[in-house]
Amino acid sequence: MHHIYHTHGFILSSKNKGEANKMLTVYTREMGLVRAMVQGVRLHKSKLRFSLQDFSYVNIDFVRGKDIWRVTSANSITSFPFARSSRSSLLFIARICKLLERLCDGEESNEKIFDDFIQVLYLIDDSNILDSSREALELHLVLRIMNSLGYIGDSLMLMDYLDGSIDLTQTETLLREKRSIISHINKALNESQL
Repeated sequence: MHHIYHTHGFILSSKNKGEANKMLTVYTREMGLVRAMVQGVRLHKSKLRFSLQDFSYVNIDFVRGKDIWRVTSANSITSFPFARSSRSSLLFIARICKLLERLCDGEESNEKIFDDFIQVLYLIDDSNILDSSREALELHLVLRIMNSLGYIGDSLMLMDYLDGSIDLTQTETLLREKRSIISHINKALNESQL
């Protein structure tokens, strides 16, 4: 008998496998980055087809197979409809997903990254979000991800951005310090060698 792991996660990406299957990359709160196969999900009769779309936040159940994880069930929490309808927000989500796949390879939980990521997704899921706010949120989130992974050193300038919740009240301050923040992020990415 296989143990079923119940969790919630965000579908970062998927790849078609065979005639009707998909391999999902899911970032979860409790299990970190999980790659899992979904059988028959591309068939029209599949009940999971709509829940397991890229860039969707879902409740999901996994079982550990002989070689890989398998998805047994899932239901949608939200697909972030306003963010999906904005090209800029969709590109934002895609960039963050690629970053998470690049830096968080492996099943290692990081609840802070997950919570920050989902919090920012809810903030950009607003039809009235300004481009400047979106840009500031992306800067803030990437900075927090890099810090949570241990790539940002002690910097007095950055301390205000590394703790507490992420919200739109710091937008102007973040954008004023944009050049310095990007420099710290680029340095951290180079040092990660990933």
